[in-house]
Amino acid sequence: MSAPTTVAQYNAARKKAVLAYVEGVAESTLRTGDKNEADRKSAEYFVDLGIVWTNAPSAVLKDVKRMRAEIESDFEDAKDGAERAVIRLHAEQTAAAEEGVGKAPSLSLENARKNSTKGIRMRRSVLENTVECIKLDPALARDSYAKAKIKGADGLNWTELCNILSNPLRTRAAQSTMKVSVGIAEDGRRRLMGEDYASTHVVLIRLVDGKEEEFTTTTFGPKGKTEDVEVIIRLVPSGELFSAAQEDIELRQGLQAADNAIIRKLLGEAKDPEFSIREARPKVTDR
Repeated sequence: MSAPTTVAQYNAARKKAVLAYVEGVAESTLRTGDKNEADRKSAEYFVDLGIVWTNAPSAVLKDVKRMRAEIESDFEDAKDGAERAVIRLHAEQTAAAEEGVGKAPSLSLENARKNSTKGIRMRRSVLENTVECIKLDPALARDSYAKAKIKGADGLNWTELCNILSNPLRTRAAQSTMKVSVGIAEDGRRRLMGEDYASTHVVLIRLVDGKEEEFTTTTFGPKGKTEDVEVIIRLVPSGELFSAAQEDIELRQGLQAADNAIIRKLLGEAKDPEFSIREARPKVTDR
């Protein structure tokens, strides 16, 4: 899109993008009943909003306080508007189905409401990173959102866009010298203990090589599948902990990708021809 030349044009573009978000996300939420599909549509409209914000008039871009307030306002309008729109559409489709016209919504009203706002709610931190990126490098923010609109190898996917926008935040986190308490399990798992861990856990002290060592038991795992694990408590710079956690995530992702490839290959070799289904009907050739 071409950059708005006036504040009035910029505000009109914001209003139009928010309205497109509201109507598009509400419609996709009820059309598929799939929260992941609604989330994908949310990302598309979110990029359109980002293009508008990063093409604001120069005077607006330079006013960080104003940019933050306007992006926050659009965030709230998009979130509240999508919820109102999906409630209206849900009622309309339900009433029409009762009259024998079309199908009733596949989602309950409550689930439709939740799904309609999930995409924008999940991206609040991306909005914050957008404000910071605009402050530090408005051209980078503008170019990144523009590339996110491009499909294929020449564009940016959502993860790539988020990584660019969050780079200042991640850099600041990695450089922090603030001390934090972390519990480290024997298998390498870590947990931030919080400042008041002594009141939330039973903390004991033992001597190891002549030095006192704090330890306790804490829980790991998702709800319903937690396990109690002993951890040693250390006081470390948060930047070091952040960098270590980030490196471990990247390592695990690489290992998982390699292991998934092995599993797919071995499962393919283990298939029994007796149960094989061909990929397509053989083509009929003229003789």
